[in-house]
Amino acid sequence: MRLQILTLCAYVILATAPAAAQSVSPVPPEPSATELTMQGLTKLMLGLQRMVEELPRYGLPEITENGDIVIRRVDPKPVPDAPHTRPSSPGGVDL
Repeated sequence: MRLQILTLCAYVILATAPAAAQSVSPVPPEPSATELTMQGLTKLMLGLQRMVEELPRYGLPEITENGDIVIRRVDPKPVPDAPHTRPSSPGGVDL
């Protein structure tokens, strides 16, 4: 009787072993070459867009009455509150 119970338990354990092995989450499939290429191109385009946004933008060149060519920034940087001044050194040369 004891042998029959042990045999029955062994069958039950062996029968559930494949089901337990299959219940482990499967490894996700690797992305295809096309998907990897699209992900890479998307990241590259975002990087280029950010780089172009950071570049300063300039307007059209203007020629003044004196013949000087002036190229103004479209989006100028903010002017600081206090201008930077050099301390005058004693015994220095004034130009």
